[in-house]
Amino acid sequence: MPRILVVEDEDHLAIGIKFNLEAEGFEVETAADGQSALAALAAESTPFDLVILDVMLPGMSGYAVCEAVRRQGNEVPVVMLTARTLVEDRIRGFDAGTDVYLQKPFDLDELISIVRSHISRRGSATRTAAAIASAPVPPPPVEGADAPPPLPSATAPAVYRFGAAEVNFDTWEARAQGSPVRLTNLEMKLLRYLVDHEGKVVSRNELLERVWGMARPPATRTIDTFMLNLRKYFEGDPSKPVHFLSVRGMGYRFVGRHTPTEPAPTASDVSPPG
Repeated sequence: MPRILVVEDEDHLAIGIKFNLEAEGFEVETAADGQSALAALAAESTPFDLVILDVMLPGMSGYAVCEAVRRQGNEVPVVMLTARTLVEDRIRGFDAGTDVYLQKPFDLDELISIVRSHISRRGSATRTAAAIASAPVPPPPVEGADAPPPLPSATAPAVYRFGAAEVNFDTWEARAQGSPVRLTNLEMKLLRYLVDHEGKVVSRNELLERVWGMARPPATRTIDTFMLNLRKYFEGDPSKPVHFLSVRGMGYRFVGRHTPTEPAPTASDVSPPG
């Protein structure tokens, strides 16, 4: 049974969330402050599958809790709840390592949908990793025999290079112009999704659904802010991007292997950065 930690100092809200999630078949524990939450995450022999985290907590903010969790190497999905509505607050939450930023008052059905989506995705990733680890090692090829053709990959290789950048999706490390680039969890997830869909136009709603896990994406400029960050990190001239392109009225398109022989994006295809 998936286990969820609800970190909320308002008793009535914590009890309500716990009751409804348990009705959906989840095992739920609660914590009323950040220190208790960190202790619960560190002490449990069976890890939590998701954390629902309020921003305004006594003694230690939700931002600080999330940052501490990520510093410990824990990649458990975090859904951050807050009454704050400023873009700067959302960016701070994503920089801290949260996966979803949900504003209060929130719709309960939307919260449950987000929880289901992230736990399902986490479970699929765990099963895939276990299957790979337990797969039998093939015997070495017989000398002189024809080698079988490599299997096509549906996703980017572990180490991906474009322009003057190199990204290792196994270690979550990135470099640009020979210098390390520090990406947040969501920036790395967004970059991986764009690389996996190289050359295709992806809409803002698709990115919010697939990367942020939002069941019903709201109208937001969050994606644009993140794309500006990726351009700042990896483009030679962020004001004239050749890798992270805005497609007017559609969304974004990632071009990793742009070369001088390829036609440059035209003004009719690409909107100004933003």
